[in-house]
Amino acid sequence: MSTTAEDPMPTGARPVPECHWASFAHDAASVPRARHVVRRVLDSAGFDEMASAEIEIVVSEIVGNAVRHARPLRSGDIHVQCEVVPDARPHVEIAVTDGGSASRPAAPVDAERPDWTATSGRGLFIVDGLADEWGVVENLDDLSRTVWASFGGPTRHHPH
Repeated sequence: MSTTAEDPMPTGARPVPECHWASFAHDAASVPRARHVVRRVLDSAGFDEMASAEIEIVVSEIVGNAVRHARPLRSGDIHVQCEVVPDARPHVEIAVTDGGSASRPAAPVDAERPDWTATSGRGLFIVDGLADEWGVVENLDDLSRTVWASFGGPTRHHPH
């Protein structure tokens, strides 16, 4: 069954997500590059400035953590995916895949809240505060790890 722009979406049907991904070098210069690529995707999807800015901050934190704390993928880089679901209430899922590390990113605990004047250690608190949901997926086949964050609606990990 197909629909056109004039036809309403069939009841129960979900819009097809627009999925964009890119590979980046495993270095600090990739943080602004990844942020720029995601911003272009969000701009083309019509996201407002505030939503785009918050998503960009989360991209910066997750890519920054991948570069600082994880190994690159076997290919020597990291992958960033931005999936936009154009719905009545559009939503976005960001996923950053790296080669994993000895420690697993975990949800922050208030007792561990870092000093806000510190120059590091606040990344996952920021992700936790801005994203609607986020999580970590381990891929044992290739030892990679994906940290994902969603904004504005259901995700493939938690279809509400």
